[in-house]
Amino acid sequence: MSMNAIDITGNWESDVLPADRLQTREPEVKQGQTTVFRQRLQAPAGIHALELVYWPDQDSRLGKAIEEKFDGFDGLSINGSSVRVAFLKMEGTREGYRALVQLEEEAQGSERELQLALTLCASRPLHTRLIGDVGRNEGGGVYQALPPISDGQLAIVRGIPFHLSELNEFEIDDLVKDSPGDRGSLHPWNDGMTLPCYGAKVRTAHFLGMIHSIDVANGSWFSPKGDHGYSHFVGDKAGEIAIRWTDGEETVVPLVFGFNMWYSRAWDMFWHWWMYGQYIGHLDEQMFSGRDDGREIVEEAVALVDGIRAMGSLSSNARFVFSVDLGEREVESISLKDDPLLYGHPVVSAVTLETAEQCSELPMLPDLGSVKSARKPVSLEQIETGDWQDRVERLQKLLYTYVDELPVLDEPLVPDGYFGPRYRFEGNPDSVYAATFLYRNGPECAAYIADNGTDCSSSTARQAIPHYIYGMGIWFGFDPVFGSLDNWFKLYRERSPGELSGISEAWARGVGELLREAMAFGYDKFVRSYVDWLDNALFAEANPPHWNRIVGRSCYTTYEVEVGGTVEKGVRENDGHGICMWGRYMVWHGMGRPADWNEQHFAATEAAVEWIEWQLANDRIRPGVRKDVLFTESECAHGSYDIYSSYNCLHGIKLSIRMAEQLGRTELAERWKQLYERLRQGILDHLVDPSEDGPIWHTEEDCYWQDHAHKLVPIQLATEGDSYTPLEDWASGDSMDRTFLEISENSYRHLMRSENYNCLRMFGYGQGMMTQSALLLDRMADAEKFLHLMLTHTYLPHLEGWAAPEGIIVHRSGQYYLPVNGYMGQDSHVADSTKAVRLLLGIDDNDPGHLRLVPRYPADWTKMSISEYPVVTGQTRQSISYVYDRGERGSASEHTFSFELQHPVDRLSIRLGPYPPDTRIERACWNGSEIPFACIDSGDSRWVWASHLSGKSGIIRIVGV
Repeated sequence: MSMNAIDITGNWESDVLPADRLQTREPEVKQGQTTVFRQRLQAPAGIHALELVYWPDQDSRLGKAIEEKFDGFDGLSINGSSVRVAFLKMEGTREGYRALVQLEEEAQGSERELQLALTLCASRPLHTRLIGDVGRNEGGGVYQALPPISDGQLAIVRGIPFHLSELNEFEIDDLVKDSPGDRGSLHPWNDGMTLPCYGAKVRTAHFLGMIHSIDVANGSWFSPKGDHGYSHFVGDKAGEIAIRWTDGEETVVPLVFGFNMWYSRAWDMFWHWWMYGQYIGHLDEQMFSGRDDGREIVEEAVALVDGIRAMGSLSSNARFVFSVDLGEREVESISLKDDPLLYGHPVVSAVTLETAEQCSELPMLPDLGSVKSARKPVSLEQIETGDWQDRVERLQKLLYTYVDELPVLDEPLVPDGYFGPRYRFEGNPDSVYAATFLYRNGPECAAYIADNGTDCSSSTARQAIPHYIYGMGIWFGFDPVFGSLDNWFKLYRERSPGELSGISEAWARGVGELLREAMAFGYDKFVRSYVDWLDNALFAEANPPHWNRIVGRSCYTTYEVEVGGTVEKGVRENDGHGICMWGRYMVWHGMGRPADWNEQHFAATEAAVEWIEWQLANDRIRPGVRKDVLFTESECAHGSYDIYSSYNCLHGIKLSIRMAEQLGRTELAERWKQLYERLRQGILDHLVDPSEDGPIWHTEEDCYWQDHAHKLVPIQLATEGDSYTPLEDWASGDSMDRTFLEISENSYRHLMRSENYNCLRMFGYGQGMMTQSALLLDRMADAEKFLHLMLTHTYLPHLEGWAAPEGIIVHRSGQYYLPVNGYMGQDSHVADSTKAVRLLLGIDDNDPGHLRLVPRYPADWTKMSISEYPVVTGQTRQSISYVYDRGERGSASEHTFSFELQHPVDRLSIRLGPYPPDTRIERACWNGSEIPFACIDSGDSRWVWASHLSGKSGIIRIVGV
């Protein structure tokens, strides 16, 4: 075998690198600290140089690993002598630096011993190669290769020589669009690969790689609904190794995540969390929140040792070594196959056979005489008996939450230090879970609202998981902005506006939703200072003034585009902009619609509308076509158009018109009404698609939100300023209202064609939005199923209990699940899921002069009560308490609803239900006297309205047959 280099990156040893198991501990090496890496080997005679390569993007900052000594690095020693080297910048698009050390010449034809030491301010070594002619192996241990088709690459990994087709490091940015390719498989993958072994008598077979070609942990948001092909749970089969013996028998070695398959990038991110082009942190100390048995469970289950454990966290096709003891049996061939349930395939980049005697048909590999090779061999008996399975199951129990682990609650769990509305729901386990969810996540929403933004991640949760496709179930601890939820309660009570700072950042898409929830639950102490910060950002960060994707984050303020004679500055996150608009309205409304506040903040209200007007006025310039809908740069529309972005702005205009009218801005309000109608018509003209269910709202096929629940944004936003009963109110509206309602109902039917109620992987954008839509469309059977899945999968015992992450991935078996994102309680997601549960309460105070109570509890909940719940009546906020008693198992025979307000109201309507559609209502009584009532069929149920009521308290009794 003649090659011109040997990669020895995977041959470095350190004090923390174990020889017989996976390395699970890697303390951070801080400035002023160093790690010494060593290796000893017999270099072939033709080797004449040593190469070191430094990649800055695999370091925590430029030059840290080599202590900024680019010109005079002195951390290398050869045979005890220090060698000073210079790192020179390499050509190419990726920044990298290379140092080349010439070795002393030896007598011709003789090997030399190299004792190498490398001292770095890093926990992993640099990429290292020996340069020169490798030559042949003439003796020592018998290592033979199952060779690649091409010349390939030679590497010494943990003392074992391997012949690879190539060393391949990669990063997956887009699951669906990034073709996995072979990722450096030993042979090109063509529904597998078969490697002839020619009857070699094999002691041990060593397989290098042992990752998946789509090296992610789960499909996260980015896979279509119901598609499990990108999710790699521990215990799932990724393929198999089939060993055919010369006697015709075959042994199958299953390739199973958590046994002999593992994650490269998702695993290494704990020691080098690199995302979006920047280093985020080193999480060794925080792994498992300090729970040491977590690491031990991983070590015991995973039958691999580290291969090339290079700096950084790129996926590597030489990351792990799997060794199988074949007992000196004669092997005809080794085949690798994938699993049809998963996209992509297992990556094995090299196979080395340690043979009992030389097989002449197979090339020999050089034995460089390094220290004893690292290995964790698995015997054929272990594979046949499956004794590894118990350890893998233990690992599954560590990483995932099992549905049957859901605790049985007789009473809702109330956080320490809690104050706010009270809830008690009875009838089935979901009813108690719903109350528990509100107790946790109502305040959680409010904890995002400080004197300025608190970012998109929870300000109170103390545990998290690396986000999106890299969440494998391992959690880590961290310090949130406000320490914990119980500490936030303390801070809220003790601090005054101006004394509770966040971090001055917030995603625009979450801002309005969180303001809405904070107001709804009565946590309004800091909303004024928060909106002041938000309004200041509107003018300071973009031109024409608008809200960027992340309010307060400087990178978005530098985004510039020339539009006519104007320099447009800032990204077009129109959905986030519209959400900020209507979120401010909900603050104003929740405060009792104070005119002075409206006046003080009207400059921002006006500028926000003008941004929409300016875009439509200049759309022939950018994007270059007249459509009367909004060109958007967002997760929902990547430089395109969709219903979610345009409708949020449409809704923001509608509510801004009301604010203008209060201040007597009649001319301005009339102009905005024309803008509203223009955008409204544009939506009908350009954002409607044909379908088998009739015309439906347009969402982008390649958007991030693959449940497409945001098609139903017109229904979801009905509650923000308008109505909790859009089916009834829009049906009696103008012709365009009825058209919007018809298209929304078609869109709902279209999304429900598969009758798949699992939208959890999108959580707020999926399960939350679909639950809201089902409730508001009075599809109570659907709503109950959506709600059940949400409530029974938000129990996350390692992550604050009843949390609301960015997504939850349920295993295809339905038996267990994991959160997919590190934001344990993430802005839009916690807001949309919390709103979904809050809608059950039915407090519709959108009209200050007409309070409407429209509870929508599942039919088999028997008794529901709330107290101290905020409500807007007239120009003030007061509180309401009620008890809704529906008898045994939600019987239709008699429902009793009693309520009490702090102050009387002049106009009150109450709708009760749901009843089965064939229920006959006999009578309704108000405080013991019969009153007129109206029965309506809406959605899949019958409902009873009692209208023209008034007072401070009262009891309604509905008697059905």
